[in-house]
Amino acid sequence: MLKFKLRKISIQEIFRIIAFALCLIILILAPIITTIDNKNASGEDDITVMTLWQIDSFEGGKGSRADFLQKVADRIFKDKSCYIKVTALTADAARLNLSEGNIPDIISYGAGMFGIENFICDETPYYTWCRGGYCILSISDNADFSDCSKDNTIINGGTDNLSYAAAIFCGLKDAKVDKPTGAYVQLVNGKYKYLLGTQRDIFRLKSRGVAFKLKPITEFNDLYQNISIFTKETKKYNYAKKFINCLLSENNEISNLGLFFDGNKIYDDELSQMEDVQFTYKLKTPLSEDIKKEVDNAILNCDENKLKKLFK
Repeated sequence: MLKFKLRKISIQEIFRIIAFALCLIILILAPIITTIDNKNASGEDDITVMTLWQIDSFEGGKGSRADFLQKVADRIFKDKSCYIKVTALTADAARLNLSEGNIPDIISYGAGMFGIENFICDETPYYTWCRGGYCILSISDNADFSDCSKDNTIINGGTDNLSYAAAIFCGLKDAKVDKPTGAYVQLVNGKYKYLLGTQRDIFRLKSRGVAFKLKPITEFNDLYQNISIFTKETKKYNYAKKFINCLLSENNEISNLGLFFDGNKIYDDELSQMEDVQFTYKLKTPLSEDIKKEVDNAILNCDENKLKKLFK
């Protein structure tokens, strides 16, 4: 029978065995860890992050245009090749950021916005992705709009839009102007028979369950929501074009905002009267600061002829 004599292993030898095993494990795992890290880094590099500013220059119908754009962007780039971060800003905040060198890749803004014209990089300066419209509203049973005058009409002054220009073109100059909710309340309380408002006032009345009549204003409109590309980087520019093309082609969803897209019939209720309206005068483009001052002065002086020249 064979017999084996076990040799006693020293502590130093045990440490050497453990050290050798650890080195072997490191040698095996290092390439694997490096490969995983490289894959993760490569994946991060493949994601293009872009910024989009949403400027509400006029009241919408309902919902948030910034949220709407974010949902569209997330759906278009669900493959995670690109991420567009939508941020809502006021017009003044946008101009301040631009003056400080904070430039977005894309900007969505209302017609008449000034201070951005020198940042647009695309050969097409702007695309209109939705619009609103002015209208005259009444909750009076005998309203037929023939007696609409400066004395019985209240104007929704809006935000950065030119509602008083619409009033001038409609023969309602010198009518009283109030803030949006104030004008609406005065109509509902019966202080005024008519309200020169927008699609937002239609939704205010609908949400309250108030019966009303409306007449679209066809003389003038500046309630256009435009979008422009600022980025000069080729990859980002291509993503921006893809986003805008999809935004324009999926215009049926504009009903989620209570707004309109020319050439597409979306509504079958009172809002249908506001669709496919042909406007005599309109402002769709961004402006220079000098032209904006001319517009403001013409409105201040109720100079209809000057406005016609500016909006021809």
